Amino acid sequence: MARERRRHARVDVDWPAVVQHAYGGMVAEMENIGTNGAFIRCDKPLRPKERFKLLIVAPNHSPLSASAEVAWLQVACADKDLPPCGMGVRFTRVSSTVRQYIRSFVATEKK
Repeated sequence: MARERRRHARVDVDWPAVVQHAYGGMVAEMENIGTNGAFIRCDKPLRPKERFKLLIVAPNHSPLSASAEVAWLQVACADKDLPPCGMGVRFTRVSSTVRQYIRSFVATEKK
């Protein structure tokens, strides 16, 4: 089993998200989230270190906005048994309100 390298906890979610980048936008699904990043399932992941705006549609909440960059990719996903296509992202700019919401959500879900 691989050693966990994250410093901050993440929790599983199934939230819609919109990735807005220089070439347009794409609808995606957020698979997990933590205070510093997330994993986003999408058909066409961006390139590593590419920066973009992320709109997160959390249930019972207005959309959350963050700036992010691609930290790593999962692109070997042709078979159902493999992990989903997508990208691990690091939040680069998040308002204190959004960060507090994510922090509270993660703390509640980890229990």
